[in-house]
Amino acid sequence: MSKLSHLRAPRPGPTALGGPTGCRQHVSVNNDNRSDCLGRSDRGRWRSLLRGLVLLALWVPAPAAHAQQLLNFTYADSLTQALAARYRWAELDSVGRAALLLGTDYPGLRRRLGQAALALNHPALALRHYGRALRENPLDATARYGLALAYLEMNQAGPAALAARGLPDSLRRPLHLAGFQLLTRAELEASGQHSNTMHRDAAGFLRLGLSTRLSPRLSLTQNFSYFGQSIELPDGNHRGGERYPIRQHQYHALLGVQLSPRWRALAGYHVLDSDLGRHETTPGQLGYAALAYARPYWTAKVGFFAGTLTDTTRYQADLHLTVYPLGSLRLYGFGRASVVRSGGRSFPNGVLGAGGRLHRTLWVEAFGGVGQVPVLAELDGTYVYNLVDGLRQRAGANLLILLSRSLSLRLSYGAEQRRDAIDGTAYTLSSLSTALAWTW
Repeated sequence: MSKLSHLRAPRPGPTALGGPTGCRQHVSVNNDNRSDCLGRSDRGRWRSLLRGLVLLALWVPAPAAHAQQLLNFTYADSLTQALAARYRWAELDSVGRAALLLGTDYPGLRRRLGQAALALNHPALALRHYGRALRENPLDATARYGLALAYLEMNQAGPAALAARGLPDSLRRPLHLAGFQLLTRAELEASGQHSNTMHRDAAGFLRLGLSTRLSPRLSLTQNFSYFGQSIELPDGNHRGGERYPIRQHQYHALLGVQLSPRWRALAGYHVLDSDLGRHETTPGQLGYAALAYARPYWTAKVGFFAGTLTDTTRYQADLHLTVYPLGSLRLYGFGRASVVRSGGRSFPNGVLGAGGRLHRTLWVEAFGGVGQVPVLAELDGTYVYNLVDGLRQRAGANLLILLSRSLSLRLSYGAEQRRDAIDGTAYTLSSLSTALAWTW
């Protein structure tokens, strides 16, 4: 299980954006290249900047003496403009919060506070400021652009595309948020597995994932997977067992519908064609439905699988929770609680993990899970484990490396404890996998 599998690299924006007042408003992903509109004309811009610099000089030595002046719109506006023009984001954040506490609140201030939050790597806070500015002025293209950037920084491409649909194509294109895009992501994954029991040979897994944006609200992800292994099963004619080649081909489709910036619905279908040697089985099929709710500092999702695998009816109910205590991907925690219903019995299973950013281009996470299950579906059905041996517990770690703005490499290691179907003993299965993803 990995929260890194669909992480997107931050997208650079254009160097200038025409605002609703006709002035030029500069917005960029780079923290040292964000500024705001300083006026309707060059003369007004320089006057406002000069006034702000004077106020800034007065503010620094004695902030308490001038805090009440933030109630004055002209004073607060000029001061925050000057701080933004000089890229003094921490001071802008401090002054802006003080102004909000005193009751000075208007879209321009929220927009600059959103810029400061992005520059200080607090995208969750930027979502609040830009969202408030956009509610006050739905025609504010700068706030809309900043809101889309903040969603991308939180790895939420769905709400970002929804926010950006009011922008011209010239601004959406650099963010890779066009209304329709045939291919937004391609991922190739390969893994190998090895166990410490003589009853199970080494195994291999391959997966190709393709994603499409059908519209600002609709997305489609498709996965094609293959799994192969030779295993030993009991044979009544002689002691020991006989080798059976297991071959499984899987197809998975997932449709995402962004109902609103906070609500997202998912509908999926998974078909698994298993060749178990002597054991003839019809292709397994799983249907999936989920509803997700997102807030700046946490997200929650409930999902349900139903279908037939290996001639047995299976059900699975999931509850997912992800938290971002720092308001960014620098640190996050995630968990999943599931109940699998199979063969008239219920099997609980749970996973807890945490991850974070070690470097601008490097993320790491670790997780652990417990609960014996005969089958298990994860990541909205991307992976379906149709197990011969029951899964008892596991642990793993993932490393994501951003090689460029479009290319990423994911390395994973996992260790699982399974129950041998032949003699009931526990054995350990280790796996190594790598995935290369290209995002457009």
